[in-house]
Amino acid sequence: MDSILYFDYIALPLYIILMVSSFARGMTKGRSSRLFNWILFISIITTICDIGLETLVRVKPVTGGRLFFATVFAYGYFLFHNMTAFIYFLFIYSITNTWYKLRKKVVQLIMSIPFAIFVVLLCFNPFLHNCFTVTAVDGYQRGTMMNGFYVLASLYVIIGLTHLVYCKRFLTITKWLALFSMYVFTYAAVIFQYFHQPYMIELVSSAISFLLIELVVQRPDEVLDSVVGLMSWNAYLDTVRKIMITKQPVQILVIKFTNAKEVRTYLGEERYVKYIKLVATKTQALAAAEHLHMELFFEHPGYFYLIIDEHDFDSRKAIPILSSNVEKYTEDLKGTGAKLEYKVCSIKYPDGLDDFREIKHIGHHFSELMPHDQVFIDAAEICHTKEFQIINNMNDILKRAIEGEKFEVYYQPIYSIWDHKFISAEALLRLEDDRFGQISPAEFIPEAERRGLILPIGDFVLEQVHKFASENEIEKLGLSYIEINLSVAQCLEKELPNKIGALRDKYNVGPESVNLEITETSYENIGRVMDENLKILSEQGYSFSLDDYGVGYSNIQRVSKLPLKIVKIDKSLVDNMGTTSGRSIMNNTVRMMKDINKELVIEGVETKEDFEALRNMGCDFIQGFYFSKPLPAKQFVEFLKEHNKQDNEVSEEAWN
Repeated sequence: MDSILYFDYIALPLYIILMVSSFARGMTKGRSSRLFNWILFISIITTICDIGLETLVRVKPVTGGRLFFATVFAYGYFLFHNMTAFIYFLFIYSITNTWYKLRKKVVQLIMSIPFAIFVVLLCFNPFLHNCFTVTAVDGYQRGTMMNGFYVLASLYVIIGLTHLVYCKRFLTITKWLALFSMYVFTYAAVIFQYFHQPYMIELVSSAISFLLIELVVQRPDEVLDSVVGLMSWNAYLDTVRKIMITKQPVQILVIKFTNAKEVRTYLGEERYVKYIKLVATKTQALAAAEHLHMELFFEHPGYFYLIIDEHDFDSRKAIPILSSNVEKYTEDLKGTGAKLEYKVCSIKYPDGLDDFREIKHIGHHFSELMPHDQVFIDAAEICHTKEFQIINNMNDILKRAIEGEKFEVYYQPIYSIWDHKFISAEALLRLEDDRFGQISPAEFIPEAERRGLILPIGDFVLEQVHKFASENEIEKLGLSYIEINLSVAQCLEKELPNKIGALRDKYNVGPESVNLEITETSYENIGRVMDENLKILSEQGYSFSLDDYGVGYSNIQRVSKLPLKIVKIDKSLVDNMGTTSGRSIMNNTVRMMKDINKELVIEGVETKEDFEALRNMGCDFIQGFYFSKPLPAKQFVEFLKEHNKQDNEVSEEAWN
């Protein structure tokens, strides 16, 4: 008799291990995870009831307390066992993101009927004894209506299987097979057990199926952020994709904490994570108070994505409540001075936005496109603006630019205070798109870097500058060299010296005619390859300049040790020269650079007052709109011919 329990003895610890594992891996967030954990919990209770029932009735007669508890275990077994089929059916709808189909009251009523009938049959069984009996003489015996339990459970199986087939395109094949296996394994075991009653393999078969689901479907690396333990950015994107496949109407609230990086730096990673978890908990509580069905997702450094089933919810009402709660969050960090600042964007799908790429991009960029003093905006207000369409179509813009050669190199002249003429220029990339017109480098360069397109673009600039220098004999134009910006990716490219060497030989342009610009960011990412590249190019005679000094964490000691000929002072320092402290900072910067024998180019000079102040400080070179904006190659040559006339100096008075 004991042999019939062996399989249950295997199933019980397996269910317990699965549930402990689920909690240990943080799989407690989101509707699907909660339903799966409920299934495991109910399966544990079912298995305990099954073991308890069979243990108590194996010795007959079943008398006294054994009869009472055996009866309790029997009812508990059937109640929880059939409940498992019902909840797994709900789990299928949740994991395929088709839960909204169950939101209508009529649908809920219809779907609940089989389980309701089962409960009614179970409630009348003590009086009719037509489903099963537990008696002192016979122990546990099946009744004539027992097949009704199987029929009612089978209805959920049929609906679940049908829905799985319908939703096959929503899931990867491995996940679909794992979910499908639950029905195959379990009901194959039910059929076998029906005809071979001593072999109780149903629960262990289900446990094996749930193990497969936990390994393949319930994967924390796919749905959870490992740092904060909340649903992740990737899970958000996957959910949005499923929503768009099913055409489920939802509202997405994007909450961007605009000072998240600063708060994290101030609090430290551990306290910041606790803070974010607190904000998430409070936000979910806020949604519950408003009776909203919501899933919350997190993206570093500080984005919350709230997918709300109530498509018509007026999200503006949540702003004052959210604002008051942010104040409460801050009380938990009393004395730190930390407080999250936020902006909110509402996306209504499908009537507001119905394009996956737009939904993805607007979450990241809406705060840049809304008024500075505004907290809330509807995505519909900005999704059709030119600025957003450029961001959203940047991949196509870059593709058109590369394939159609839409890039063009402009040149901005650099004036020498000591020589009283223009002796160099910086090569600057420009993009004119057929659809959107002029695209700012501040927009397309970062996107090109993110998309891995910066190397071919950088190669284009190197080629064009060498070609220009060769065709125009820059020495006759009065130029000593042309400055070329190198991206971090180029600096880390092992073949960089060979590429530049090939262009040198092809166009017969010597190293003295080219100055290579590297930003502070490049130096912060310096590695063995970059270090070797700088060394090789320096030995070949190429000079280097440090661009945008003053933007990053400038370190004068580090600058003094690098193979730099020129340091370029960023425009931000020039803009602050109107204040006493700003002028003092610039004056001290110039003095320090002179002390370590670096030549200085001041960028972004636009006024006569700034020019004269910088000249009096002893700066070497001036670059900016005061003299000229960046010019196309042909206009740049004409500019130099006019202003760098042979044997004549550029009159500074001419610019007044």
